[in-house]
Amino acid sequence: MTASATSRGSRSRTRRPSKSSTESKARGASTARSQVVPDLPLWNQATRIGGGLTPSRVSTIIREADAGEPRRLIDLANECRQRDAHLQAVLSSSEESIAGLKWQIVPPDDARSKDKRAAKWIDTTLRTNPHLHRLIADLAGAVFYGHAASEIIWAKDKGRLVPDRFVQVAPRRFRFRRDDGAFVMYDDGGPEIDIFREYPNKFVCSRPRVTGDVPQREGLKFVLVWMSTMRNWSIGDWLKTGEMSWKPWRIGTYKKTATSHEDRSELADVMRRLTTDFSAVIPDSTEIRIEWPNGATTSKSTHGEIVNVLAQEMSKAVLGQTETTQASASSGYAQAKVHDAVRKDLRESRARQIATDLTRDLIAPMVALNFGASVRLPRFEFITAEEVDAKVFSEAIVNVAGAGVIVPQGWIRDQMGIPEPKGDEPTIGGQPEGETDDGKTDGDGAKKPDTEKPDAEPDDGDDEEPASEEA
Repeated sequence: MTASATSRGSRSRTRRPSKSSTESKARGASTARSQVVPDLPLWNQATRIGGGLTPSRVSTIIREADAGEPRRLIDLANECRQRDAHLQAVLSSSEESIAGLKWQIVPPDDARSKDKRAAKWIDTTLRTNPHLHRLIADLAGAVFYGHAASEIIWAKDKGRLVPDRFVQVAPRRFRFRRDDGAFVMYDDGGPEIDIFREYPNKFVCSRPRVTGDVPQREGLKFVLVWMSTMRNWSIGDWLKTGEMSWKPWRIGTYKKTATSHEDRSELADVMRRLTTDFSAVIPDSTEIRIEWPNGATTSKSTHGEIVNVLAQEMSKAVLGQTETTQASASSGYAQAKVHDAVRKDLRESRARQIATDLTRDLIAPMVALNFGASVRLPRFEFITAEEVDAKVFSEAIVNVAGAGVIVPQGWIRDQMGIPEPKGDEPTIGGQPEGETDDGKTDGDGAKKPDTEKPDAEPDDGDDEEPASEEA
């Protein structure tokens, strides 16, 4: 099977995997290092639903998504994000808060030397990749769309295959196959194709649990599209109301004797000019009154309340709370702390999902293509713990150590982010009180801890397998 994108006058096709094992081995490296999902022509990337949107039309678009065709709903969701500043703010906050987290590559439990070396190489490789931050942000967008996918473009570096860059596959290019519900890519004029099965080790995909519904109904787009469109309609009505309510009414009257069409037309022209020129010359057969509508100067507005309520609903859906985006009449420090904790819980849960996706779709291929099956899989892990207060933590350590509790020095360094000294580099700090430079005991006869370093970990004797040419 292939997937294609049809443009006006030309067609670009996704490469077809060969059925021959010999041909498959020959094309392995070239497929890994090339882009198999072609870019769409510009006209097919910027599709919009457009104006004239009604509740009935929104319902029709959502029913299409329920049937497995989410393209128009995703287009509408993108439009909502582009024209609703609050929706953009909360979605961006959610995505960038995850993309900005620190991360680490954790070796497997009871890791051997070669497992640790592989984990360290992966860590170094990814930290030097300038596109990883964008990949994580794109994967975080799966909460909104229900899915996200990026293609890995591999490159050769010092005899190993490394991820060179990541190309996002637009969410609108995916659908759910009607006969079996499979998640497939589909472009206009081409067949449906399961690119994740046809091209292993080529795509990073995230399909998080958001609503807990069937797969084609996953994602916040369903609820946020309604909130955003209703908010947009309310703002539009508010602006129209402003045009009518916060400008004076201009009432023109004419005498019964002025029955000619020209007289009435001149009066209407004069009243229209009053909206811009604010001056007019009228005959004595006509009269103009300026009146202000009741409530024109009130500070409260039903439209404003609706707009704010809908914004709060979007904040709850994306961030789980409202206090970090909008202040309320009941806002306080304690309430804000509770709401911030809810936001962090959601962030950590979504970060764990993305870490699992990265381990499965990025770390696992890096191990398989470069080290083979003999190296156990490390895992990608976000660091979500809050940084400790150095002063408070130091005082606590002194207190518990003084009470006789033995605290590992390595753990203290990890908590405070203090690295181990390397070689003969200058250091500050001294020995704990009571210890001497030349003895194994302090002045009270207590045994001085042994400061000698243990022997280096013996190598397990297994070398990594050479980099594979297959992807």
